[in-house]
This record gives sequence, C-alpha cells and structure tokens, in this order.
Amino acid sequence: MTVWGPDIVLRWFRTIQIGGILLPVLGCLIWGGIAFQDQQAIATDHAVDTVTLVRQYSQRMFDTELIKHGAARSRANGETAEFLQSEAFHSFLAGLDGRMPDNFGMVVVSNEGRMVASSRRFPVDMEMGQRDYIDAITGGADLFVDRIKLEPGGEDALIVTSPFVTNDFRGMIVSSIATDTARTFLRSVAARSGEAASLMRNDGKLLVRQEPGEAITLPADTPARQHMAAANEGVYEALAVSDGIRRIYAFSRLGGVPLVANFGVPTGDVLSATVRSAFPVWLLMLAMGGFTLAATFLARRSMLVQREADIRALKLAEAESLAQQRAELVREMNHRVKNNLALVTSLISIQARRGSFDAKDLQSRVRALSEVHDLLYRSNHGENIDLGDLLARACDPATLVPEDRGITLVASLAEGILISADRASPLALATLELITNAVKHAFAEREGGTIQLTLVRLGDEEAQLTVDDDGIGIPDDTTRRSGTSLVDAFVAQVGGEMRREVDGGTRYVIRFRL
Repeated sequence: MTVWGPDIVLRWFRTIQIGGILLPVLGCLIWGGIAFQDQQAIATDHAVDTVTLVRQYSQRMFDTELIKHGAARSRANGETAEFLQSEAFHSFLAGLDGRMPDNFGMVVVSNEGRMVASSRRFPVDMEMGQRDYIDAITGGADLFVDRIKLEPGGEDALIVTSPFVTNDFRGMIVSSIATDTARTFLRSVAARSGEAASLMRNDGKLLVRQEPGEAITLPADTPARQHMAAANEGVYEALAVSDGIRRIYAFSRLGGVPLVANFGVPTGDVLSATVRSAFPVWLLMLAMGGFTLAATFLARRSMLVQREADIRALKLAEAESLAQQRAELVREMNHRVKNNLALVTSLISIQARRGSFDAKDLQSRVRALSEVHDLLYRSNHGENIDLGDLLARACDPATLVPEDRGITLVASLAEGILISADRASPLALATLELITNAVKHAFAEREGGTIQLTLVRLGDEEAQLTVDDDGIGIPDDTTRRSGTSLVDAFVAQVGGEMRREVDGGTRYVIRFRL
C-alpha cells in the first residue's frame, strides 16, 4: 500500500508542473495541425472554385472566336477563291470583328502563307512569311492558339487559328484577342497577394498570367506539366517557375481548345491563416497551462515551507528528547556509580570483618566493576552488555593466577548473552569470587590444576554459569571462609540460584534468567 508522504506529493506536484507545460504545447501542436489541414482544405477549395471560373471565362472567350470562324466559313462556302478577296467578304469580316472591340481583327491566310482577306484592311494581298500557326495548320492541326506580336503595329495578342477550306481554297482563318483582355480578368480573380492565375497551352507554353510578362515554356519535368499530362483537372503543390513562390495549384482543361486554366494559392497564406485561426485556442491553452503552472508552483512552495517547518519542529523534538535521554543517562550513571561505590564499601567492610585486608582481591573486584562500565560505554546494545565478553575481560588469568602456581584457567564463554549492567556486575563479582577461592584453596596440597569457566545459554530465557576445578574438593557439610556466602548474596541479587557439586574437585553451577 502506497503511503502518500510529503515527498510523493511534492513529486506529483512536479509532475503536474511538467504536464502543465507539455500538455498545452502538445495541444497547441495538435490543434495547429488540425487548423493547418482545415486551412489547406479551404485554400484548395478556393483554388478549385477559382480555376473553374477562369476556365469558364476562357472557354467562352475562345468559343466566341471559333463561332466567328464558323460564320466566316459558312459565308465563303460554295464561293470561289476570288470571293475571299472581294469587298463583300471584307465587309462581312469587318462586321464580325466590329462586335468585339477588344479584338485586333481577323485574317484569312492561304497554306502558302499569303494573306487574302482582312477585317481591318481592304484590299490586302501580302506574303506572311514563316509563322508557327501556318506550320501548325498545314501540319494537320484542327486548332492552334498562340501569343504573338502583330505586324505592323506590334500589338500583344492571343491568336486563334483554325482551317479555312472552300471549293478551290486551302488555308486558315486567324482571329486575335488583346492579351490585356485576358490579363485583366485573371488579375481580377487573383486579387490577393501572391495568388496566380494563368492560361497554358497543352505543350507547356504559359501564354498569359495576371502579371505582365512574356510567354514562357515550362520544361516537361515540372510538376505542372506532369500533372496536366496525367489528368484533365486536379490539384498539386509546387514551386512556381515564373516567380519562385510555392503554391497550391488547381488546373482544369478547356473543352475543345488546347489550353489549361491554372490558379494557385500561396502556401504562405495557408500558414498565416492557420496562425490566425488557431491563435485564440493556442492562447487559451497556454493560459490554462500558465495558470496550472502558477497554481502548482504556489502549492508546492507552500508545502515545501510547511515541510521545512515540520522538519524543524521534528529536529527540535528530537533534540529535546535527546537532552532528556542524556539527563536520564546521567541520572542512571550517577545511580550506578553510587551502587558500585556502595558495593566497594561493602567489600571493604567484609574484608575488615574477616580481620584481614587482601588488597589484590579488592583490586580484582573493583576492576570487574570498571569493566562493566567500560563495556557499557562501548556497547552497541543500549543498556545491555555481553556477559561473555565481560567475564573474559574480568577473569584474566594473568591477574588472578600467580605465576609460580601451575594453575590453568580455561574459559568457554558463549557470545550474545546480553544482560543489563545492574545484573552483569553481581554475576561478574560472583564468578571472580569463585575463581579466586579456587585458586587459593582448591590446590592447597598440589603443585597445580585446572579451573574451567563455562557460560552457556539454556533456551531463550535462561543461561548457566559454571566454575569447575579438579582440586582436592571439600565435603558438602564443610564451610570454608572462601567467600561463598558473598557469592550467594550476588546470585540472589540477580534472582538466580546456585548449587555446589563435589566429585573429586568442586563445581559451582549458577543458573539465572535473562
């Protein structure tokens, strides 16, 4: 089960802060993508609708010229070639041309390149020389459209050429339209900055654009040529050859005329429209993210301040608790020193009552009490000390056994038997008394012997301390002045019990609770 501590809550606040930044940014990106797609669709629809308008206008303009061509052919049908040079035919052409003020006239030209009739001049009979439209019609084309400079005036015109055949005449009829007429219309539909409208011939010749300029021919590998070769209408995106602007283009082929209408919307307009449409939503998302960030920042800072206050309060409480523990420890130490001094006083009194004062025995007992304090100071177990460690240090053979005696002290002390210092002191003194008595009395008639000191654990709640010698032994009913009464007092002090066993040597067994 997760514990929702201050650190976890603070980490969650940090996560919310990061989310407060990342989520609005991600939302802005997603909404920007959606807005861009919408604006791209709008731009595409605008290009398609406008190119349809350009196609319809151009279709009507060129269809009008073809109707005039048909009328002229109908008038000359069944007539001789000389009729084409007559004033009557000239008047007829002038009448057709007069209804179209933006045109530059109509002419009839033979396949050999001789002009035989004109709507603007009479009589006319002149050699035209090499012309692309003559080559196209004589080459078998049913219709040819081009942009040229008319002679002799140099007018910029779009020309429409179709075959003109009578009983004994083979040639073509050519009508002209002012290029500015088409350009004015294209400029009206491409009214926004960067938009482009144009008419292009099937072979890639860009005849007229909304901006003034000469006709250019697009290479076959350009996107415009490739898309127009594959379909009659469609949409594509490309970099314009004419002005270097990237646009979304829509194209539509005219019916019965070798021309394609084009209209392009700059992609920059799509991006700017995307920004304008998405900006309110971006602003709202960023405002929400900023509010979340500010709110979590203030909440996190408040929680940090509160946590610092809690930590200071906890440290103060710990310091007060430590001070109280130290005071208790000083009181306990004073109490323990008082008890040990009282114990030393009692030992001195016992020695005095015996009528003798053994300074070495007294020194051993005081050193045992000193070991208790030293172990307690070094202990990692709080108020408890290791009894085996204490006995090993207090019952040092070099101190207890004279060098001239052949007595060996062997200790087998279990580790990890922990008892309080108040109980360790009497047990150490009792053990010291028993070993001292054995050294003094157990080997009175012998050169040496062995004293065995053993400490073992009996289960989880009891331990046993044994002092065993292989000396002369004593009868069960004999009472030595060997300090056993003092040992009995020490054992009783820890709530233990002691029994004596005599079997050759003497064994004292002390059992006590842990």
